[in-house]
Amino acid sequence: MILPWKKSDPSKDQPFVPSPDKARPFLERAAKARDQSSFEAALFYFANAMKYDPANIMLYEQMYECARQFHGVGGRPATNADMKPLDGPGSVDKLAVATLHWMRDGNSLERALDMLQAAVTAQQLPFGTWVAPKVFNLLCVVHKDKPNKKALLRAKDLFMEVGAWEEAKLCVETALKLDPSDMQLDREFKQILAHRAIEASGYHKEGGATGNFQGNVKDLAGQRALAEHEAITGSAGTEDRNLQRTKAEYDTNPMVADTVAKYCLALRRMGTPEHEATAYRVYLKAFEDLKEYRFRMAAGDIKLMRASRELIKAEDAAKAAPADEGAAAAVVRIRKAVLDMQVSEYRDRTQNYPTDRVIKSDLGRVLFELGQYEDAMGCLQLAKEEPKLKVAAAHMLGKCFAVSGWHSEAIGEFKEALAALDITQADREQDLKYDLMLSLIEIAKSEKSGQHARDAAEICSAILRKDIAYKDIRQRRKDLDTLVKELA
Repeated sequence: MILPWKKSDPSKDQPFVPSPDKARPFLERAAKARDQSSFEAALFYFANAMKYDPANIMLYEQMYECARQFHGVGGRPATNADMKPLDGPGSVDKLAVATLHWMRDGNSLERALDMLQAAVTAQQLPFGTWVAPKVFNLLCVVHKDKPNKKALLRAKDLFMEVGAWEEAKLCVETALKLDPSDMQLDREFKQILAHRAIEASGYHKEGGATGNFQGNVKDLAGQRALAEHEAITGSAGTEDRNLQRTKAEYDTNPMVADTVAKYCLALRRMGTPEHEATAYRVYLKAFEDLKEYRFRMAAGDIKLMRASRELIKAEDAAKAAPADEGAAAAVVRIRKAVLDMQVSEYRDRTQNYPTDRVIKSDLGRVLFELGQYEDAMGCLQLAKEEPKLKVAAAHMLGKCFAVSGWHSEAIGEFKEALAALDITQADREQDLKYDLMLSLIEIAKSEKSGQHARDAAEICSAILRKDIAYKDIRQRRKDLDTLVKELA
């Protein structure tokens, strides 16, 4: 499919016109998703808002804090497929994509510099100056022991482009320490100094340097604290200090929601059961004191994650001892307990967020696992109205119909899901076709329909050609040959 903006379009070259009104609905969705701890979805909505209001610095502050929470719960970098719905023809669209890429992969210096380059191309210099200190802090962390001159020079050029002269100067100073003979760099340093009057910051003073990448920064302890506090993701050696700072802030202001969130994030980053348990208690206390449901949800997430880990542990034990009936029984018992816990948690969330389709989708999936198919159908039908959930919800809804013996309805859902597939969900295609094939087989048998049998055989052949080892597809192919002949 050729994307509309790939065609020759004179409007492509028209100047960008911001539209805060169009950004507002995305900001509202982002805030709601963040409050529900759906940080990945929130970041996506923030990035969409960027496309309409790229000069809104408050937007970036909220998005950056959301990114820190996203990484605090183990968020993963985005793939190019994740970016496809966000991409567009304009330079501001590219900036939104680059920013989301970095927010999802906060330890990547390359992503950070690509984002700065996109800001330059889009002429969004206020954004560039806002993010420059954060990029420089990341540069400090990534090349703390062995500064990289090439990275320093690229960062320096981008800092100059966005008018972040202090960060550009620091890059040049550090690069000159690596190569004092670089006369061109020395001349450029003087040009940078000429662009702005140096405040009484002490950065330009001789002496006191230790050779460490951060050694030329005045008040090293304070700078380190700032870098660690602002870093999207923690690095080795910083977690303890972050925890100490955020705990002190929490002890002083336990009724401030932002303080609670930062303290619990620092606790969870420690990665130990004890710190996780403390975060769970702090979240529940914050919910009781502040009446903000997001803290109740965050506590619930911890509870569900701990239960899931117990299930994984039991499954691993059963795999290690396949003849142990007790281990197998433990898996069944623990899985049922986990599903019951999930249903209880998601039902509570739907009461507080009755229109949230993501929660409906989660509830529908768990109800299906428990065999409560009719209740699952209602949830999945609502979830299917959300475009990004359409394929998954329609697939699960079709399975609900199929297991209930309503194969005509199941076929309709499977076909609808297949029609809605895009490149980001291509991994679902085989499963969808297989389930569609099974329902076609059942219809063919019950209605003595040769056409349904031939349709099933055609789908089976497509699956076989793509992956001959997929499930029991070879046996299905033989059975369908027999069925087609019988019904012919």
